[in-house]
Amino acid sequence: MGRVIWLGLSAVIVLSLAAVALASESGVFSGLSGKYQASPSAAPNVSGWRSAPEDPQTVYVSIIAPNARLKEAVESALDNVTRSHGLRPVHVSEPIADHDLKGRIVIVYLPVDFWSDGLLRSEYGVSGVLYYSYPGDAKTFAELMLSRNVPEETSETIKELARELSSSSVRRLREERVLNQSVSVAYWWNLRAVVGKLRKGDPYGMIAREIAAQLNEFLGDP
Repeated sequence: MGRVIWLGLSAVIVLSLAAVALASESGVFSGLSGKYQASPSAAPNVSGWRSAPEDPQTVYVSIIAPNARLKEAVESALDNVTRSHGLRPVHVSEPIADHDLKGRIVIVYLPVDFWSDGLLRSEYGVSGVLYYSYPGDAKTFAELMLSRNVPEETSETIKELARELSSSSVRRLREERVLNQSVSVAYWWNLRAVVGKLRKGDPYGMIAREIAAQLNEFLGDP
């Protein structure tokens, strides 16, 4: 009998420790993530080729998000990053194509989000892409989004969108003889912030900082 009681107490202790560990957990995790970057060699500076963007110090930012709190958090995080690089962020609500090749372009497209609230921890997650174009190629993003026929986003459609953004942008810039052709696209599927019930944390801010950290890496690349 004593052995049974001891085993029972041991099980309770183990389960309690596991529960405390889960309730104390806090962090950002991703089910699937990756990036595509293209920095083709510049074409010879000959007649017919042009430099873009018109104002490299301005960054036009467009955020497409399903949640107002998330959008606000991403805006703030991206502002901090762009300003740390000596750049001027300008948030736009009108069609992003209106700013094509006028300044650098940053678009955060998060079409999917989810929320899970359990006894020990809460999770908030998103899926989507971060598109950064040094020459300010907004037209490629706008045209690609109009041409997509995706009833429901999946990990594969998000990854394919990122790949298409990168390759289509470079192709367009070459066709239009734009010298600067650098473009970077990051993608995430189920990028989620986990906050245990014993921890305090803002899941929207946690996800926003993760996205901003990726932009910081892109801005730091030569």
